[in-house]
Amino acid sequence: MGRGPRFWFPPALLGFAEIALAAVQLLSRRSQAQAESASLLLGPAVPPGATEYSRGYFLSQDDFYAQGPGLPGETAWLVALGVVVLGTAVWYALALRPVRKGWFVLGTIGALLAIPLLDLVGSWQFRLGDGLRGPLLATLGLLVLAAYERSRFVLLTAAAFALVAVVLSADMAGMLISAVILLAAAFIAVLREKPRSLP
Repeated sequence: MGRGPRFWFPPALLGFAEIALAAVQLLSRRSQAQAESASLLLGPAVPPGATEYSRGYFLSQDDFYAQGPGLPGETAWLVALGVVVLGTAVWYALALRPVRKGWFVLGTIGALLAIPLLDLVGSWQFRLGDGLRGPLLATLGLLVLAAYERSRFVLLTAAAFALVAVVLSADMAGMLISAVILLAAAFIAVLREKPRSLP
């Protein structure tokens, strides 16, 4: 089960970040009334019998979907993953007290820079969609954590996360179910470590 009880924190933080991301995406969607009013504004505004130079188009809810005041999907995932990387770095800095703090800070900066670079590679080279690149980057982070902690439990958690968030459903339902998987894994890890610390 890893080298200690500290590896529960990154999956829990990622699970809470996914729940926050889902809430932001739900709150930023346009309502049916907003979409209808936008479609009415784009409808023909010329009175009958007048010369019409341009024609507006009536757009349905499906055709006219725009983000509200929130962040676009790919930016929200990048921000969420950046927060998870920073939180994990602070957590491990407090838990490990690294001797070479300069290398630790450089590693953290490198991880933060790798997130948008890997996102660009996924977008341009592999033509992956916005909803797929974020879960793939999160899966990669969980695999790095599993290798660092030498934990089969984190590896199984990463596999379950990838199966739900990437393979089965890369939408809102997949995001929420994968968040539940991460939070349950963190809870199990905490429960499995507690009895060993009791006298």
